[in-house]
Amino acid sequence: MDTCVSMFKAFDIRVKHTSLTEAAVSALARSIALYYAEDAGIGSVVVARDARLWNPELMEALTEAFLDAGVNVFINPLQISTCQFYFMCMRHPECGGVMITASHNPAEYAGVKLVGRNCSPIASGYGPGGGIDCIRSHYLHDDKRITACRGHLRYLMMQDEYVDYSMNLAGIKENSLSGMKIFAEFLSGSGGSDFLMAFDAAGAELTLSHIVPNGRFPAGDPNPGIESSIAPARDKMRNGDFDIGFCFDGDADRMDLMYPDGSQILPCLNMSLLVPYIRSIFGASFGTLKYYADVKAAPPAVIRIAEAGLEPHIIRNGHSFIKEKLCSNLGKGFILAGEESAHCYMNFPLDLHDFSRGFAATENTLFFSLLSARARRDDKQECDSLKKVQDSIYRSREWSLHFSAPEHIDDLMRDVENEMLRRGAKATRDMDDGSSLDALLLRYGVPRDLTAGSDLSTAWWQVSGRVSRSEDAVCRWEIISGSKEITESLEEAIQKISEAYIKRGFAS
Repeated sequence: MDTCVSMFKAFDIRVKHTSLTEAAVSALARSIALYYAEDAGIGSVVVARDARLWNPELMEALTEAFLDAGVNVFINPLQISTCQFYFMCMRHPECGGVMITASHNPAEYAGVKLVGRNCSPIASGYGPGGGIDCIRSHYLHDDKRITACRGHLRYLMMQDEYVDYSMNLAGIKENSLSGMKIFAEFLSGSGGSDFLMAFDAAGAELTLSHIVPNGRFPAGDPNPGIESSIAPARDKMRNGDFDIGFCFDGDADRMDLMYPDGSQILPCLNMSLLVPYIRSIFGASFGTLKYYADVKAAPPAVIRIAEAGLEPHIIRNGHSFIKEKLCSNLGKGFILAGEESAHCYMNFPLDLHDFSRGFAATENTLFFSLLSARARRDDKQECDSLKKVQDSIYRSREWSLHFSAPEHIDDLMRDVENEMLRRGAKATRDMDDGSSLDALLLRYGVPRDLTAGSDLSTAWWQVSGRVSRSEDAVCRWEIISGSKEITESLEEAIQKISEAYIKRGFAS
């Protein structure tokens, strides 16, 4: 049973559905159920899914496997967002959880995201027994567990509570967004009903596109980072009269924002606008509050976060890694994190009225959407100020190189690094705590540690490169600088290096 072994990624399980034979689906379901029952010692799980066409089959198989393994199952058979799923797990901290989704990947993909008790991440090397590595071992050996005590099946629906929690935490009351004109593009994913329920209650005037979940994704790949998928949304923003726009991926755990002119708001820059509100949630009891910014974050945006009162620190990419760091370092003041792929993370209080009950390091795009709308309602002058900062940043958004000969990925990464070092860059390879960034971070004219007083008045640029941990044989690049000419020159240099590998048939 090794035909689908490549589906076990660093942070989740993901594969083209055509590779999932009936036998593979059954073996995967048994392996996951065995892991939760035996290795993690978890007696109850939350099982949910997004809109993908292949998910009902996976949900049926997983549910039966859990019940056969003696694990109780809380299930919502309807498609929901991943963030609503995380909230369900927050409300049942004794449970593990399985979300059946392939996130932003094209329609032909299937996948699974996993969490343990208290929303703790389960990934490769994370979770009891090694997490996904342990599940992979069970799958390869086709391990089985027979129990005389079958688990119980329970229905769980928490959308109303999820919306109420998100609105209350964001300080949004009924009709408090009245008069705001808001556009949202859902790309036929599963987050539209959460958004509609909350923003309708808040009184906003809404224009919503592709709100009906459709696993065929007729609007294009459910990825707000793909221009062809969101170009129509940009046009609607430009031609409409909106205060703010949102774009979500297939399972709605990524949230891209747009200005009225259709340009994307840099996630880190938007976060700087939200910092004062989030600081007020946590109060003074946490001491110096801190923020994890991923390696692609634009330095001017990180400086704005520092100016808003959060101490920024570099972190590597990967949702499981970031959540684990947030959770374990809450006592040191780390409350918030962001990835420039439009993922936002926070230590969310389990009880809004009693923080002593603890926190869950997780995602909630509905909360961040509501708070973003509130910030734009409250302070248009600051929003205009941020737009000027963004207009001074020239970004070549992350693009991919796919390798048919993956043994050459490291060679390419080394060639790019050498070229950037030749141009005067300095390389950063580790986080503050000595952990590897698992990426190349090459900076010119930018200090390693950014603060409210950091000066970017002279020429500066940043190149980040990484090998994808969620896809096979893919590396990605992103460039940010204070000059259009510099960004174009750096992009041309990386493309030239890449072209040598493409011509030799190693990559595309």
